[in-house]
Amino acid sequence: MKRVTRRQAISRVSAVGAIIGAGVIGGIGGYLTGATTGGQIRTVTETVGGATITQTRVITQTLAGAADFAKGLRFTYITHGGEENVFWNSVHLGMQEAAKLTGADAVMIRPKREGDLAQEVAAFESTIAEKPDGIIVPIAYTELLTYVKKATDAGIPVIVANIDAPNPEDRIKAGGLSYIGQYLEPAGYFLAKTLSKYFPRGSHALILIEGPGQVWAEERAKGIQRFLKEYDCTFDRLDVSFDLAVVESRVSAYLEANPQTKAVFSVGYTSPIAGKVLKSKGVPPGQVAIGTFDIVPLVIEWINEGYLQVAIDQQPYLQGFLPVIQLILMKKYGLSAWDVNTGNAVVDKSNVSLVEELSRKGYR
Repeated sequence: MKRVTRRQAISRVSAVGAIIGAGVIGGIGGYLTGATTGGQIRTVTETVGGATITQTRVITQTLAGAADFAKGLRFTYITHGGEENVFWNSVHLGMQEAAKLTGADAVMIRPKREGDLAQEVAAFESTIAEKPDGIIVPIAYTELLTYVKKATDAGIPVIVANIDAPNPEDRIKAGGLSYIGQYLEPAGYFLAKTLSKYFPRGSHALILIEGPGQVWAEERAKGIQRFLKEYDCTFDRLDVSFDLAVVESRVSAYLEANPQTKAVFSVGYTSPIAGKVLKSKGVPPGQVAIGTFDIVPLVIEWINEGYLQVAIDQQPYLQGFLPVIQLILMKKYGLSAWDVNTGNAVVDKSNVSLVEELSRKGYR
């Protein structure tokens, strides 16, 4: 029997998953139109591989009208993602396309400054007063659970996306109906473990924290730290932001003072800046291993440069698209929400060309 490598197995599973996913989304698209023919029953005989097969099929024909299915429904997505955080462009695109497909009205509220809790709370309170048909929100801070409960008590369904509460039971108690996003602490562990083949056990590592104190950043950092401890590594945390000039300045100073550093991680997408710093100092690719999250243009660039070895994709488009679809199905048919793990897809030099164009278009 021919042996199948782990990479081949994952590729095959991913391909099957893509086919199933396409079928589900395609099915939702047809389902949401609410405008199909009654369904004609036909007996079809065909030859497949030399064998004659007779099947009974129900043939449905989708008609125009998808954009009227959820007309009149209003949804608000309240996020912590500041205007400089390009990751949220893909989430916004997913939300927009779900609304366009169905005729719903969906708006995303973003603070000017990343992680501005006061601005997010103000947006949450005003949204509750407006009584939309549903709210989508990441739990960037546990304080937001109070407002999830307020919305639920006001009869507004809430779906949590992108960031779950550190203890999912707290989200459930507050009334959050489902979580659509990456499982953050395990994702941090997975990133560190995946990158570990590029640096030796017992090394020193740097972890960049773009959102210090925010749930998503701290949970991913916990996962990275958990693996580094198992791998007998020392490490430092360095608070930065999504301002790339700030990241470059702080990383440059750190690496100058700590030349023993063999790995750089970020809990967001900014660690490729370490590659820029190393290149400017004449350090060749591979001397310092670099791992990050999310498939933004900066990440693509430095994978191609050879300085960034591993990126983990959480498929943000789904974090915008699926919450809108779930809320519509709840409002139209009383269906329950369901959790979705949007995944830990590894992107590296071997497959970056497959996602590069999709990243530019905002789908990855």
